[in-house]
Amino acid sequence: MHPDDEHGHLRLDGAANVRDLGGLPLPGGGTLPAGRLLRADALNTLTDSDVDRLAGLRTVVDFRTDHETAANGPDRLPPGAAHVALPVGGGDLERFYQVIAAGDPGEQEKVFGGGRTERILVKVNRDFVAVDAERAAFAAALRAIGDAEALPLLFHCTAGKDRTGWMAAIVLTILGVSGDVIMADYLRSNDYHREGFGKLLDYLGRTGQMKDPELLRPLLEQRPAYLEAAFDEATARYGSFDGFLSAGLGADDALLDRVRTGLTG
Repeated sequence: MHPDDEHGHLRLDGAANVRDLGGLPLPGGGTLPAGRLLRADALNTLTDSDVDRLAGLRTVVDFRTDHETAANGPDRLPPGAAHVALPVGGGDLERFYQVIAAGDPGEQEKVFGGGRTERILVKVNRDFVAVDAERAAFAAALRAIGDAEALPLLFHCTAGKDRTGWMAAIVLTILGVSGDVIMADYLRSNDYHREGFGKLLDYLGRTGQMKDPELLRPLLEQRPAYLEAAFDEATARYGSFDGFLSAGLGADDALLDRVRTGLTG
């Protein structure tokens, strides 16, 4: 699982956004050890060589919904890795797909234009905190990360940016990683998806499915306001991020100590 660049990225054939969180700077000096916690996009199209590169994983937490898994296929996992399904909605993407497929420029402008897509993504991130079932899935993932027997662990959704980005932010905040570093890690998904998403926008324009494919860009890109919305919701509902951890995620001091020890000890 040795990364291919200084940001922990693993260049795989069947997944664009697989990263080892090792190497990020910790408070007081030092860095997060490599090979313990990974974040990713979907693993359903991994090649055999990709699977070999992920050998050693003990646990894969999958935030995709049943609909996403049925449409795109189950994860391909290395031998010995346990699959843990913890579905989080992540917004009504099916509605977006329907509007694109219908090919009506007026309806697409009505749904995606005028900043509406950005507002939808802000709400999606707030719902990670506000919706009981979604918050419970992140809480369960945190408990898995706090289990030393479950490490090395990889967590992912479909693109590895929204649901996965919030889970990474939760864990990195627990470890004391600075907000600037957390945001930089969050936005790095744009780097690894730029080529693929660019090809998608070009295809939608060339085939006439969208008159203005750029309307989709706020859905495909990570923007600081999205992650900030989740943090703001956590503070608004629970008074502080620590309050969110304890009252929102049910994370007591013992669990937080296990997370810190397992990932940095």
